[in-house]
Formats: sequence, C-alpha cells, structure tokens
Amino acid sequence: MKKTIYLLALVLLSTGCSKQITQEDLADDKWNGYRKFLKAGEQIHTLWAGKNINVGTVTYGIDENANFYATYDCSVSGWLISETHMFAGDKADMPLNKPGKPKIGLFPHSGNHNPSLSSVTYTVPLSELPPCADPGFVVAAHCVVHSPTGQCETAWAEGSYTFSDKGWGWYDDFYYTPPADPPVILYGTTYTSDSLRLYLINVNTSEAELILVEYVGNNPGNYNGAAYALESGMFLFTNYNTKELWVNDLNADNPSFCAGTLNEKAAGGTWHDGSYYYVSDSLQTIHLVLVTEQWIVEMDTVLDTIYGEIYVGDVAMSPGGDYLYIIGQYNGNTELLAWEVATQIFYTLSIPLNNEAQIAFGSDGTLYAIAPIVEGGSYSAIYSINTSNGVLTEINDGSIIIIDDPFSDISSGPLM
Repeated sequence: MKKTIYLLALVLLSTGCSKQITQEDLADDKWNGYRKFLKAGEQIHTLWAGKNINVGTVTYGIDENANFYATYDCSVSGWLISETHMFAGDKADMPLNKPGKPKIGLFPHSGNHNPSLSSVTYTVPLSELPPCADPGFVVAAHCVVHSPTGQCETAWAEGSYTFSDKGWGWYDDFYYTPPADPPVILYGTTYTSDSLRLYLINVNTSEAELILVEYVGNNPGNYNGAAYALESGMFLFTNYNTKELWVNDLNADNPSFCAGTLNEKAAGGTWHDGSYYYVSDSLQTIHLVLVTEQWIVEMDTVLDTIYGEIYVGDVAMSPGGDYLYIIGQYNGNTELLAWEVATQIFYTLSIPLNNEAQIAFGSDGTLYAIAPIVEGGSYSAIYSINTSNGVLTEINDGSIIIIDDPFSDISSGPLM
C-alpha cells in the first residue's frame, strides 16, 4: 500500500509540472518569430528583364495570416509573365551549382502560366521558413516575361546581393541574420595555355571553387600578375608570354579584354590607389602602370630595382600602400622582401616556403601565402604571414586545397 501511494503522488507531481499548451503558444509557432515585422511594411523591388529593361516590380511582405508573400506585377508595362521561380529560405539551402549559379528549376515555388499573366503571387507560411532569430531567410525571384511586341526575356527582382558565378541575378535578405564573421576571400589563377581559370578561395575553409573559365586569345601562356581594383571591381591579370594586361569586370558578365602591353613580363602584380604594380621577371625592376578611364595602359614606369639575383614569385601591396611585399628565391632560400614605398628601402625575412608560393592580402588585412605541399603538386596549403618576423601559421589545421594545377597567382577580391 505504501508503494501505491508513492506512485500516485509521482503521477500527480508530474501532471502538475507539465506546461499547458495555450492558443497564444500555437500562434507564436505559426508566426515563427516574425510577428514583430508585420507592421514593417512591404519591400518593393524593380523587376529587370534582359538586365536593363524595367518591366515591373516584385513586392515582398508578411500578411496577417502569418504568411510571407512575393507578388510579381508587370501590369503597368504591359509585359506578361509566362514562367516564375521563387526561393524563400535559409541562404545555405539555396539551389546553386558549384560556381554559384542559381538552379532556378529547383526553386521550391515555380509555375508555368498559360495563358501568360500580368501578376503572380506566391505565399509561404512563416512556420515553414527558418526561425526569425537564427538565421531568418533570403529571397530570390526569377521569371520569364514577354513584351507586347513578342520580345522574350528572363527577369530577376533586384536585390542587395548578386550570385557568385559572374552571371546575372540577385537575391535579397528578408530579416536575415548573416554570419557574424564573414569568410576571408582570395582569388587564384592557374597555369593554362589559352584560357583564364579563376578560382574563388575561401581561406576559412580551404575550399577553392572554379568560378570562371574564359578563352582569352590565340596566344598561349600562363596567366599571372593577378590584382583586384577594389574601387571599380575590376580584376586584372597578365599573359606572361605576351606581356598583355587583361581586365575583367567581376561585377558583370562581360568578357575580359586586353588593356595593352606591359614593358616587361610580370612575375607578379598588385593594385593600389588607382595604379597597377608589377615586378619584371628578368630585370627585377619594380613597375608602376597607369591606365585610362577606359582601362587602357597609359604609362609603364620603373620605380626601383631589387638588389641581387632573386627569382621573384609574387608581389602584394599592403592595404595602406606603405609596403610592397615581394616573395622570391635568393641563394636557394625563400625570402620575403618588404619595399618601403616612401623611402625605397628594402627589408628582408627568410620564410620556409617553396618557390611556387603566391601571396596576397585578404579582406581581413592579413598577408596570406598559398603554396603546393610538394613543388608542382596539386595539393596546396594556406598560411598567414606575420610581416614583422616572417612567422608562418598554417590555416585550418592542415586542411588542403586540391586543384588540378598549382596557382600561378593569387589576389584579393570581393566577397560575392
């Protein structure tokens, strides 16, 4: 009898401590944390067809029934919509191919409209989206539109972010919380015969994604002298064999173009404050190159000459423009030279890297080196370099980059 009383008491205690599910709790689940944004109003984005034709708008908002909605509207322009694809969800789940191009056929909200429509609306219950607190969600809206005269174009709702594949199209954050620490990004080129192969390198994860393969002329050679002009979004590189300087707009999908010919073969290149810097592979001279507003080589001037016989591997300008760092082989050892721009004085440090090491400053202001683990090999490691004492720190605890060929050069660049 004593045991029975104990069990009954335990059941009563358990029942008394359980939380009662209320209608308010159910309502909060339905809103998924977004209730506070109900009165924030709508977000209206221009719908661009063929990149530069304003055919209407896409409106994002939250309704009183705890739904997110996206409304395509071309009624003012007279264009009609025959196909729509809309993604709303965690940015990490957005269907993309490896270079970052959106797979619109895999967007979860899609439709073919026959007959074509002037307006289309999708609604998504907020309970089906990631919680508001972490991470929120992003939106991408794509469609196919037709003009009154029969012109057919693909169209995207303009957003705050472009996709990383150099194609066109946008996505937008809708109460989305981005990661606290954005990744450190570098760009790399590899040895090729007639094409630029451009990799997007995530320093944090040691991952390299091939984002561009582009045929750039009949002249074979390897592509070196990589540099990024932050103020314009232009990526510069050289054909080592022909001394041609090439330019690519990373913010558009236009092909690369030749800006002219340098005086010498570039052993490495970098950009700072409107000027391109490189070091001659044969003369060890430091050059400053000015270009016109149309990105045509205007002047190639020698600034200084590196002392001694050094095989230059790469160069990188410090973020403040105070020092040009040069990595190369001197008497069989890898040396990191620092050329002070104001005084033209050289400083040198020995660092334990092989002669294929390439250097660039990351978006965090740190000087990084990428070098094959074995010379000529396809496995590379990333290191940070302490520019005051030459101490190397391997990034990601031994993680490696695996590509077909070693990088011919690396550069800073935008986070796409």
